[in-house]
Formats: sequence, C-alpha cells, structure tokens
Amino acid sequence: MATLTVNGVEDALLEICGSKGANSAQFLKELNLALPRLHNMGLWRDLVFEYTISTTDGTFTLPDYAESVISALVDNDPERVRAQFHDYSLVGRNDDGNTLSAFGIVDDGYAPTVNELPSSDDFTGYQIAAYPVFPNVALPSVSGSANIVVLYEVLAGQKTGDISCDGSADDSLSDTDVQNVTEIRVAGDDLTADVDIVAVPRGYTTDPTLTLSGTTITQSGTVITVPVTDASDVVVGDIISLTGWPVSSPGSVNPNIEYRVTGVDTDNDKVYLYRTTDSETWTADGDSKIIHYPVLRLATVREPDYVARYRRFRIANSNSQKVTMRLLLKRKFKKLLDSTSVIYLSSLSAIKHAMLGNTAEDNADLERANYHWGVCRAILDEQLDAHRGAAKPTVKFDPSGVGAYTSNMM
Repeated sequence: MATLTVNGVEDALLEICGSKGANSAQFLKELNLALPRLHNMGLWRDLVFEYTISTTDGTFTLPDYAESVISALVDNDPERVRAQFHDYSLVGRNDDGNTLSAFGIVDDGYAPTVNELPSSDDFTGYQIAAYPVFPNVALPSVSGSANIVVLYEVLAGQKTGDISCDGSADDSLSDTDVQNVTEIRVAGDDLTADVDIVAVPRGYTTDPTLTLSGTTITQSGTVITVPVTDASDVVVGDIISLTGWPVSSPGSVNPNIEYRVTGVDTDNDKVYLYRTTDSETWTADGDSKIIHYPVLRLATVREPDYVARYRRFRIANSNSQKVTMRLLLKRKFKKLLDSTSVIYLSSLSAIKHAMLGNTAEDNADLERANYHWGVCRAILDEQLDAHRGAAKPTVKFDPSGVGAYTSNMM
C-alpha cells in the first residue's frame, strides 16, 4: 500500500495548514506534534504489521517502531497477551522469574536494551561497541566526542562511557568486563544514520571457533566469503576474527582483524564479511583460526536526545528451547527526522485536519479543535473501511452464555 514521505506531505500541505511563514524545518516540527495523536486514535491502515522473532530464554522485546502486540502465535499456536500485573495478581512470581505456560505472553514493561547480558563461565564479560548498520560501512561523522552515552556496570561497579561517531569503521569502550547496561542515550545532535550498539563477549578461556571447509577463504570486490562446516550458529551482526592467517599476496594485506558478519548462507554454510574492495585468496596454515564472537544487539539509535527503551514481554520457556513467535503488532509513531522519513498514515485529508486541530488548540479554540479532530477520526474510519473491503469483523453473541448451554434453544 502506497504511503508518503515528509517531503510529499510538505509539498501538498505546507501552504494549506502549516503555520504562517513556516519553512521546512518548522513544518517538520508541526508534523511531529500532530501525528502522534493520530497514531494513538486507532488501529488505522498501515499501522498493523506482522513481525517474527525467535528467543531461547523467557523474554523477548519488540522493535522500537512497535507499540504493542495485537495477536500472537507461539510455535504456530495462538496465545493470549496478558497485562503486566496478570501473574502478580493471581499467583505472584516465582523466585527464578519463570512465567507459567498457562499465562501465555505477559507484558514485562520497558527495558533499556533489546537483549539482557547473560553471565557465563566461558568468558569474563562484554565490551560495548558501536557499528554502522549495513549497507553503511562506516559510522556517521558527527561533531563532538560524546555522541552516544552508555551507563553500564562492570565487576568493580557502575561506569559511564562515551562513544564517538567520527566516520570510522566502529568505536568501542575500553572495558571488557561489562556485566549490565542500564541506559543508552544519544546526545543533542542527529546522528544522520542508524547506529547499532552491541555487546561483544570478551575474555574467553577458550575462543569459540568455526571450522573451515576446505583450505582457503576468498575476497571478490568488497565481499569476503568464508566457507565453514556449520554456519547455523552464525547470525548477521556477529564478529568474526581471522587470526593467524598468512599475509596475502599481492598487496601484502593482512586479514588479521575483526569483521562484522553481513550475511549468512546456512544452506551452503558460508559466512560473508565486508572489506575494502580487493581481490584476494588466503590459504590456511597450521595457525589459522576463524574465531566467532556471538554478538548481542543492545539498541539501534539515531534520534537526538533519545533514550533507548524497548517493550519487553515474558513467556514460559524453562527448558531454554528455541521458541518462534509470529506477532501482529501496532506501529508506534517515530519522530520524523528529515524529508525522507516515512509517514505511514497516508491520508492527506486526515493529516490536514490534525494540523489544523493542533493549531486551534494552540490558540485555545477548543470548539474548532474538537471539530477538526472529529473529522480526522471520521476520515480514518472511512479509509479503514474501504481498505478492509469484505473482511470486516463480525460480532457474535451466544444466547446461552459462555460455557453454558440452554436446551431447545433455536
């Protein structure tokens, strides 16, 4: 279904409902004031979408562009979504924090990161790092030296670290024994591009490795292809370190650095990495290793003065098996940052009345404001009705009541 960008809405409505003398920057601010209310008024067209996620523990988080769960399938079985206080009011919580399977999916409030940092006997802790979101291959260049601020805990106590976006390939904090992250926030400047904040496990007693299939790895263009015997545990965003490999020839280019995984072919057991354009073949010798660091994504940030928060839910998974959930989600309003930002509520008429209603409220004209917001709702209802076509919800009543039966009831 076609939708709009800020630039498209500005071309259509700036002179009609923008404030007097408004330029593009002012009009963007006015859109950011009016559109959140439209998102909250209902499940309009383009605001409900499907999302699939897998987890091996008892929690999962929604992407930051999702507001709530409308419906859910857990391993292809429908599950009910419960309120945050549900199990507290019935049976309380177990000491181990497990959720009873009978409760389905339970709201767990908000968390500062996508993933929690589990402890392990195999490594000391984690290192916090910032990477560009592929296909970008370098962090954006932003003025200042503390573009992203991270509050975290190490073995010795709580600390604060600054990450700089200076156009380099990545940036990381020096601590390698991070145990928990309590806050990730962006300073006052737009980062201009999405940045992934991740946790890389460090201090392994024995580095986890992948087994090379064959004797060589090759690079063509910007892609390094690493054939392995089993790529099932590798995911996009993980870190691969090629250590102990001979210096390549020609060019004397040494591959012995860390690379972020940009693609995985589990059918053919191949891992793909990005590297500056070149054409090389490296042949393994007795010291060559492919070390695989399974990375945990903590947040994806860009918006200025933004503090990362993710909606978290709990499910029953005491045996730590992989659980796959197919979710129907309500889309959340995300602040519009530039002229290419997408506006999912694509009705120009509804947006026009929303902005006029917002202006009327600023002028304390409540009667006019209520009129415009009422028209907004009517327009979006009509659009949703046209979008559904014949697929309209049906309300059914059981005269005998739920779980009851009345004999000879026609």
